[in-house]
Amino acid sequence: MDKLRKANDRVHRVTQTIALVSFVCVLFMMLMNVADVVMGYLLRTHILGAYELTQRMLMCAVFTAFAYGQSKKSHINMTIVIEHFPRPLRFAVFALMSILSVLAAGAMTYAAAVQTGVAVSTGYMTEVLYIPLWPFYVVETAAMALFTLALLFDTALSIMAIFREDVAKLVQADWT
Repeated sequence: MDKLRKANDRVHRVTQTIALVSFVCVLFMMLMNVADVVMGYLLRTHILGAYELTQRMLMCAVFTAFAYGQSKKSHINMTIVIEHFPRPLRFAVFALMSILSVLAAGAMTYAAAVQTGVAVSTGYMTEVLYIPLWPFYVVETAAMALFTLALLFDTALSIMAIFREDVAKLVQADWT
């Protein structure tokens, strides 16, 4: 059980580190947009490309927050019904829902990787500043891969909870 708690802590630390990217992106967007509005009112000029930079930073902020949200168990799980089932059935159903989540996140990771390849091969750029888009897609792909791995870890815990009461308590501790 101690190994599971340590692994859970490691997953949380990695996802928390990636979430710092999200924090930096949100901070950058906030400061840039405030500066853009202030410059518009005071100097009658705007920051060139502020909108497209905000779009790209928002994309990075959202995708890098997914894995952290999973490690904090803040994503919505519909456990209101299954929490009344016997433990093996409860966690079999929960594991099935988790497997479906892993498959969906894996498909999105694959799609992000394909989009990265397309952006690299075709030379996609932003319209105003001509910034290559592939680095943003690389961040998206890496963040989705980490999210998929975090989901996979939680799925493994759910499967183990079918057979072990101590793991069931660990998984169910976040259900409200």
